Amino acid sequence: MISMEYGTIQHKDTERAWLSQAMAEFEQRKGLPQTLPITARCEDIETLFNNRTQAGRHTELNTSMEDRVVAAGPTLTRAQAAERFHLSMADLNAIADRHGFKFKRGYTTNQTYKEGDAGLVERITALRDVGLNRAQVMKQTGMSYDRFHRLLKDYSIDFPKRSNGGYAGRKAS
Repeated sequence: MISMEYGTIQHKDTERAWLSQAMAEFEQRKGLPQTLPITARCEDIETLFNNRTQAGRHTELNTSMEDRVVAAGPTLTRAQAAERFHLSMADLNAIADRHGFKFKRGYTTNQTYKEGDAGLVERITALRDVGLNRAQVMKQTGMSYDRFHRLLKDYSIDFPKRSNGGYAGRKAS
């Protein structure tokens, strides 16, 4: 048995009214489609669909697009290039390998990563002077391996590696 829910019928009535209004407007234009202006997101959008796929098969990149990536590549990070040229990281890496250039490092465009460096450098040197080793300093400060070694390199901190007192450092008895 079919249930007659009044709410569903009312909901369909609003859809029917909208559809009949749209059809009346279409017939007023004598059945001609309406042309709407579109704007592209960037100047490179036309190359997004140019020679990328043909009948479902992947094809090579458009050479003019590759030339633009090569020209702008060293001044952009990979993320910026992917956004500007609408290419995947794999395509960008392939272009960089073929033409022998490297993209700009990501952290160099964002200087906020250096905000807390002064305090961390002081803590590293103080903990080093107390006698902690590198692993203990990283654990004490809660910083990552990469950040710790970046600080050592950028601020020329002398923090010699010590042996851990393991088997290699012991004398045979």
